[in-house]
Amino acid sequence: MNQMVPEIVEIGVANARIKCVTRQRVEYLDEAGQECFVDLKECARNRVKHVESWRVEDGAREWDFRLVAKCRFLDDDSPCFEFMNDRRTRFVFGSLEGAKALKSLLAKARWRVLSEF
Repeated sequence: MNQMVPEIVEIGVANARIKCVTRQRVEYLDEAGQECFVDLKECARNRVKHVESWRVEDGAREWDFRLVAKCRFLDDDSPCFEFMNDRRTRFVFGSLEGAKALKSLLAKARWRVLSEF
């Protein structure tokens, strides 16, 4: 996976918000109000590349290929999502409730996340 600096979007700051989550993507507005999206299938393809680089002979489980993001807390305790897309998009939330809502929407779209919360 590309190791460039992540694209950081502070959800709830200025115009930044999540518009919708579909099976294909997460649509959002960035702080400037620009319409953007995270391609979830791109995330899954990047996950497959990552898994194939370290998996053992018994193979990876099916869920590994639906994993598109990881949720964690930053050093300042802000919850965030880090997507596995080429831009390494990171959504930073002001509240745990907002992060949990995105996690739930991704689950409804049948995607998985590694989660600390």
